[in-house]
Amino acid sequence: MLDILWLAILLGLYVGVIPVYIGMMPLKSLRNLDGRWMTFLLSFTVGVLLFLLIDLGAEAMEGADAFIADMQVADTGTGAVPALDEAIFNLVGLPAAASAGYVIFIVGLLIGVLGLVWTDAKVRARANTSNGEAIAWMIAVAIGLHNMGEGLAVGIAVSAGAAALASSLVVGFALHNLSEGIAVVGPRAREGGELNPKKLIGMGAVAGGPTIIGAFIGLSWFANSLAIFFFAIAAGAVLYVIVEVMRTLKVNGGAEPDADEESDAKAVGHSDAWIIHVGVVAGILVMFVTSLFVTL
Repeated sequence: MLDILWLAILLGLYVGVIPVYIGMMPLKSLRNLDGRWMTFLLSFTVGVLLFLLIDLGAEAMEGADAFIADMQVADTGTGAVPALDEAIFNLVGLPAAASAGYVIFIVGLLIGVLGLVWTDAKVRARANTSNGEAIAWMIAVAIGLHNMGEGLAVGIAVSAGAAALASSLVVGFALHNLSEGIAVVGPRAREGGELNPKKLIGMGAVAGGPTIIGAFIGLSWFANSLAIFFFAIAAGAVLYVIVEVMRTLKVNGGAEPDADEESDAKAVGHSDAWIIHVGVVAGILVMFVTSLFVTL
């Protein structure tokens, strides 16, 4: 078990933790950008999150669709049907088993959304926590849940002895997570003010650390139902964060105007609409291109 834990830590560091921190490194340079570029950066974050939402939703729904068929697929580690899947099947019975995957998906999605609502309220209630910092924490949490799924995939590939697949997943996900690191610090860069190194380290750990947990589960104990549940929770969390980030972009690219500046802010918002669209598309394209390394 200790060997599995160390392997999970190494995989999680390579896949999630180190790439996220590298992606966060340009924070000081990003803070010197003008308002339009900062609007682009925040929009880029939305594009990254939209890609993750589509990817997570597709993974969860694919697992839900194939839940019954996957019951026939043996766990690569034990040579038997995963114990949790078998327990669910025995609990609900054959007639309801066809819908079990979808129920797991819906429950996970609700937990992801409501969990982030609760977490957001707790974060914003803390003293001296700015709006940009709160959103950065929310993005880190959502990306962390997503990276748990990535760690799960890598752990499964390694436990199955698929060395080539595992290697491609490690490289692909690592490149993927560079963009996620930028997405984490985007709102914080726009906020300005003093940078707290401890908080930045914490954001990186929250965003990248769950990769280790996912890798450990994939290496030691896997169930199709658990994969559906993880992906659904992450999808719900990402969905909530997208709504929050878009809310900050409604006026002047995320800046809340004073009462006397409201009309000017609206004018700027209309003129900068194309920047928001380009930023969102750029985020999606970057994530799509880096995801291609996973399939090569």
